[in-house]
Amino acid sequence: MKIRRIPIALRLFLTVLLTTLLITTVSLGVLHVNMQRNFSKYVADVEMQKLDLVIQNLAEVYAVYHDWGNAIQAQILQIEGEAAPDDYDRLSRWWLRRQYDIALQQRYFQEHTLANVNSSVVEPEPGKRQANAEELRWLELNLPSQFQPFEGLVFPLSANQNAFRPDRKNEGHQNTTESSGKKQFISMPDRLGLSSRLSLYDAQRQFVVGEPAETQISFRPIMVGEKIVGYLGLKPVLDQEDALSINFFSKQTRYLLLAYALSILASLIAALLLATYFKKPIQRLLNGTRELTKGHYQHQVKVNRNDELGDLSTELNHLAVILDQHETSRRQWVADTSHELKTPLAVLQAQIEAMQDGIRKATPEHLAAMMHQVNNLKKLTQDLSDLAQAEAMQLKCYFSSIDPWQVIEQEIESFKPKFEQAQLDLIVSGEGTQLQLDIDRFKQIMLNLLSNSIRYTEAGGQVHIHTSQSATEWTVYVDDSPFGLSDEQLARLGERFYRADDSRTRATGGTGLGLALSVKIAKALGGELSFAHSPLGGLRCKLSFPKIKS
Repeated sequence: MKIRRIPIALRLFLTVLLTTLLITTVSLGVLHVNMQRNFSKYVADVEMQKLDLVIQNLAEVYAVYHDWGNAIQAQILQIEGEAAPDDYDRLSRWWLRRQYDIALQQRYFQEHTLANVNSSVVEPEPGKRQANAEELRWLELNLPSQFQPFEGLVFPLSANQNAFRPDRKNEGHQNTTESSGKKQFISMPDRLGLSSRLSLYDAQRQFVVGEPAETQISFRPIMVGEKIVGYLGLKPVLDQEDALSINFFSKQTRYLLLAYALSILASLIAALLLATYFKKPIQRLLNGTRELTKGHYQHQVKVNRNDELGDLSTELNHLAVILDQHETSRRQWVADTSHELKTPLAVLQAQIEAMQDGIRKATPEHLAAMMHQVNNLKKLTQDLSDLAQAEAMQLKCYFSSIDPWQVIEQEIESFKPKFEQAQLDLIVSGEGTQLQLDIDRFKQIMLNLLSNSIRYTEAGGQVHIHTSQSATEWTVYVDDSPFGLSDEQLARLGERFYRADDSRTRATGGTGLGLALSVKIAKALGGELSFAHSPLGGLRCKLSFPKIKS
């Protein structure tokens, strides 16, 4: 069953879109719920700011009586006459509303008095009614006091039908007030409906009087000096269950849905742009990897970005260069190997054909020449095998504790006839130590280094073998005199089949693999073989190994 593939651009687009939708949904949901729960309280807090004068009057009343119950009872007892059975209860429930009416009248009088004073300087606002001087004078004569909230009433309350003034412009009532000296009871219209939602609590927030509410209430402290003596509470005007609130929140829901739709549209556009922004460089990288799989190692990916995709394109281009170098090296390896095998095989073929044709007899000298070519082939194939194993890190090594200088002295002793035959002056000085090495592999390195010195040093020259050591490392140097090497030739030493002097090496039987193999063996033994210009004018081979930790 074939699984449907989802492109990375589509995954990125869906991830951004769904994340945005989730955040938008949660945010709008929380906003809506929070508004529905707290908006009514916010409205009440705003309305509470209009009750500053009421709170101030209540604080002054408490400062006189020092108890809310005493204050209410004392102010009710100021009314003359004989009370009906339920008059005291009615006035107790009405007391807080009456305090609100008094504060409302006082504010009204203050605002209109100030407005009339300023009207001579500043033109009044159009459409706003201004009280005339006669009305202000009547208001001033009948302005109630918070200490006598029921002034103008008599017991029983049913006898006060004519005590309320329906029309302030009634001159008869005005004359009655002036002649009797008593204030007329005035009831102000409560357009905001605050008086029906007020409640009074003591300092411990125990209900005293007013309109108790089971829903949340906004509180403002009533203070005398620095002490809180009570709280004025206001029931919210909005209820989540009433029609106005439902209508209000329905409108808010429509606005939230509109914001939700706009958020979806914006996130959709952003996700598409972001997906496109990432898709193009990813597609270029994909095309680049396809070119590499086809063997087009010179293909370069162009992604000009300062981010991880830019870094990936740089690494991919670097990989292409390395693969191209390896492919070139592989081809050169095949060409060099076939070339090195071709020469001894051609010589063997010519000698065998000459013997078959009777041109050359199978004498011991001719057979020895053929054996020499066979040995060259054997050495070449063995070197190739060892080099392949070393590069694959599969070269077998058998470590033991040895003194490398003793091994070097033994090899030098066996090479002395060759040094004498090449007319080279050999100088040897060194000291040994105990190292963990494979003795056969170490001998293989020294054999290659000594053979290389004999092969590349002119007759009458000099070869100097010496050692140095530190607390952590032991080193042997093989220095020879010219032929010397250029810097370019020195840099290529250790490459497979590289010969600094191809004609001279072929004449002496070199394959061009000795130094390359020695470098790999030294690394496999935990050491390092490097090359530099010798103080004698030729080549310096430096072979170093770490000492055994005690």
